[in-house]
Amino acid sequence: MRTLSKLVKFFLLTLFFISHQLIAQDKKYGIVIHGGAGRIVKENMTPEREAEYSNKIKEVLETGYKILDNGGSALDAVEAVIKIMEDSPLFNAGKGAVLTEKGVAELDASIMDGKTLSAGAVAGIKHVKSPITLARLVMEQSPHVMMISDGAEEFAKQNGLEMVENNYFITKERWESYQRILQREEEKKKTEKHGTVGAVALDKNGNIAAGTSTGGMM
Repeated sequence: MRTLSKLVKFFLLTLFFISHQLIAQDKKYGIVIHGGAGRIVKENMTPEREAEYSNKIKEVLETGYKILDNGGSALDAVEAVIKIMEDSPLFNAGKGAVLTEKGVAELDASIMDGKTLSAGAVAGIKHVKSPITLARLVMEQSPHVMMISDGAEEFAKQNGLEMVENNYFITKERWESYQRILQREEEKKKTEKHGTVGAVALDKNGNIAAGTSTGGMM
């Protein structure tokens, strides 16, 4: 239940922040995202990599804002922007997620609807391409709040979600990071910190939704 607990805390804290920020700017809708709550040291990034992050974050924001600007729901915006980050190897979510001690990707995601206070979460996902979409399905198409591992993946198959081999999520950079961790186990907590991606959106109808997706930490 840690995934859902984190989402609820994230949702409540950001709810206060975003609503006051948008009211202060006389906006009626908007979106806030983060591309990782872990430690990313700017000095360790090349100008090219920094530009990659900046461009991807810009793409994510523009996608979410366009959905809201066209009258789309906060839930649609949150799912769409997190899905983009899951599909990008730059973030610790979906493709490019950090690996477990066994060298595989195990993914978690959760989403919450501020209008109904409904929530959906999945954990231990190894073959569903978009965990955030599966989390929304759990919320909207099942009586459950959370599904994990094989049961969650069977639910994904029943609902026609795209399935992939686990190595789809493993990038060269993450694999090399995993190998370094194995070689210096005692130092990993100091040097290999990674976080989630997340989003909170407010739509034109005044509804707020929040979501998060992560590969966890090794």
